[in-house]
Amino acid sequence: MWNLFKNRMSKRTMTVLLLLCLALPSFATKYAGEIFHYGAGVRNLALGGTGLTNLNSTSLAWWNPALLQYATENRLEIMHAEEFEGLLKYDSFAAIWGAEKKFGLSLARIAINDIPLTKLENDSLAISNENRPYAYDNVTNSDLVAFFGFYQQIGSFTVGFSPKLAFRKLADETGFGFGADLAIVKEFSSDLMLAVQVRDFFTTRIFWSNGTDETVVPGTNLELSYGYRFPLLKTPARTYLRSEIFFEGREEAATVSFDPVSLDFHTGTEITLNKNLDFLAGYDVDHFTAGLAIKYQQFELLYAFALQPELENSHRLALNWKF
Repeated sequence: MWNLFKNRMSKRTMTVLLLLCLALPSFATKYAGEIFHYGAGVRNLALGGTGLTNLNSTSLAWWNPALLQYATENRLEIMHAEEFEGLLKYDSFAAIWGAEKKFGLSLARIAINDIPLTKLENDSLAISNENRPYAYDNVTNSDLVAFFGFYQQIGSFTVGFSPKLAFRKLADETGFGFGADLAIVKEFSSDLMLAVQVRDFFTTRIFWSNGTDETVVPGTNLELSYGYRFPLLKTPARTYLRSEIFFEGREEAATVSFDPVSLDFHTGTEITLNKNLDFLAGYDVDHFTAGLAIKYQQFELLYAFALQPELENSHRLALNWKF
């Protein structure tokens, strides 16, 4: 009887959760969760925006906390980025720690500084050569985001859970957001791994100081990675394939769109050239990426470059300490 009750409750719970996920897009705010999708980690940027199955990343709380099961050492990483030729500043801190069981943390600040606020010399007249706008103040738009990573082994699967918080400041308005992501990892062999992630599974919300609020549309990520010996060099390599699925009608903004469903694709390959150097390369939706990981004893210096001619190129630099 108890087993029958559990099965019924399990089916009922799954049905309710599925209906909620299908219903949310009807009242959620398009692009409201973009701040949570910006990405984390230098290695991950260099690999084309992949990371759901990347065991070398320190930003596992952001990407996939289920991978914490495979972490064999504690790690700390600090990162600075100049996106779009310095227009956007991105600084982050990531950590993995724990003795018997690992936990993850990812903190980030994303900001655009010194944005001029303008007004006309005479507000009662139209803009013209005699009535030009002038800057009367400068503001900073910034976002503070925190991800906390936990995991639990369930049979042959590992489940990851990432509660997240955000504090937003846009000109004179401030906002506070919270939510969570859920991920599952299946390792078929040491060379083959699959990860499925549902972002904003627990109805991520953002509440603004002006009394309005936004609901983030849940999304899905799928990633498959395969390890092998790189041809000619005969050194270890791994290729990552990630599909990012949205349910908010992005249409022409996405690579593939079947309104309201749209898909973006990411791929990357990391090659271990020797014990002190990894070469990283990828393709992130519509542009190429590349990077290097220089290792010395317990330290690792990481650099990533994103080739974006239309938006100006981006650079990320990080220092990683394993102990």
